[in-house]
Amino acid sequence: MNQQNINLFNPENDLALAIGCRHYTPPPHAAALHRAGALLPAWWSETDDMILAPSDYAEDAIWLKSHWGLSCNLSSINQPDTSNLHPQPWGWSEDARRQFSSAGIADINLPSDDTIATLRRLSHRRSSIIILQELDIDNLLPEEVTNPDRVLALESESPGRYIKSPWSCSGRGVFCTTGLPSDVLRTRVQGIINRQGSVMVEKGLDKITDFASLFYSDGTKVEFRGLSLFLAEQRGLYTGNIVAPQEYIYNYLAEKFSSSQGASLSSLSLPTVISNLERILTALITPHYQGWLGIDMMIYRDRNGSMNLHPCIELNLRRTMGVTAMHIAARLSVTTPYLLTWHHARTAAPKPEFHPDTILLPTRDNFTLTLTSFK
Repeated sequence: MNQQNINLFNPENDLALAIGCRHYTPPPHAAALHRAGALLPAWWSETDDMILAPSDYAEDAIWLKSHWGLSCNLSSINQPDTSNLHPQPWGWSEDARRQFSSAGIADINLPSDDTIATLRRLSHRRSSIIILQELDIDNLLPEEVTNPDRVLALESESPGRYIKSPWSCSGRGVFCTTGLPSDVLRTRVQGIINRQGSVMVEKGLDKITDFASLFYSDGTKVEFRGLSLFLAEQRGLYTGNIVAPQEYIYNYLAEKFSSSQGASLSSLSLPTVISNLERILTALITPHYQGWLGIDMMIYRDRNGSMNLHPCIELNLRRTMGVTAMHIAARLSVTTPYLLTWHHARTAAPKPEFHPDTILLPTRDNFTLTLTSFK
């Protein structure tokens, strides 16, 4: 019997990993984004794939079919035999498994408790330390800290540190220490440690560009699939992805590199790093994980004014908006760049062709996914 994919958009997954329990209640913003993006998997689903979503999304599914020609087979499952259904969430956690189990997916097709625990451990931001050490890069290592006094000491040594929660997403668990009084910094750090056990502390860098390398694990090996260019505020909050041909993204990054005294992507070792990451990630995450993943990277300027590559800001052991952007670029055969963004509280009517704001999903919970011209 052929397996049939059933997709779930659960963007709250990193938050669920942080809590580490089966019955997780996301905060209102995350819950609203889950509802608004429930049919986002239509942009990467194959014809026979299903999407785990309530029946009241039927009109939205019809809209996606008529405007974009997307397959959007809704399912709340509830069928006697689910042994052929292959669950494909945005990311795996105890809560993701519960959602599939509650819908009727057979336990044999769901990851075990031990596998979920392993994926939670690998999704911790300390995995970046392992990866950087394997790449033999010591000068960019973050430090995992369990005592606020250590954070204050590091900040005193080199002001302008970035503090990161072990599990978070879209930059919401990240803040910069610049301008924070010691007592405020101590309180914030202690709060994260109380909730998640530690914090990750990184040196601040003169960021030029954020990007990511995208990989796919088939359960036996990890292979590079493409590059993702994304935008984030200086403090780390995610704002959107570029939807463009891979050639555009590569040339965009090459131009940033080339501004550094004749440097190039090759001379700064991006191809070599990607090849090494395939090897490192294969050893690190297979056979525990099958699916998409991304390594966030950065081009930064050092004290001498030269451009450098930070090859691993963090590991995202899940599907990402960068992967989504790559699928959308392929679906629409784009030739020029667009910015993919979640807008909140928009009321514009859907438009099927490219406009300054091209709507990709019908508005729900005041969230709209749009494409905007990017230069």
